[in-house]
Amino acid sequence: KDEELENTMEKSLDVYEETLKNSGGPFLIGESFTLADVHILPFVLRLIVSLRHFKSYELPRERYPLLLRWYELCSARKSVQEAARSEERIIEVYKMFVERDYAFGGLNKNGKT
Repeated sequence: KDEELENTMEKSLDVYEETLKNSGGPFLIGESFTLADVHILPFVLRLIVSLRHFKSYELPRERYPLLLRWYELCSARKSVQEAARSEERIIEVYKMFVERDYAFGGLNKNGKT
């Protein structure tokens, strides 16, 4: 089940990798940090943190070099550092969902791990 979910997720993330390639980057719409980046960044942050913590999974740099570079550039911005939740807080919140067997969005489709 994990492998099936991993494949689905990676195919979805391929869209972002391709978008960054087509934009000329390093941001989603090109050279400037825009609302598009602000909108997507929290999702990617939570994804990276939760996968690392709950699944011991890292997005493969060889498959997502542009996406991971984008994430690093965005995360280095002072405004992002001031506004983003800490990794500890993200894990704390996600643990509550896992412990309650919360199934919205497929969070627990593959069991409590």
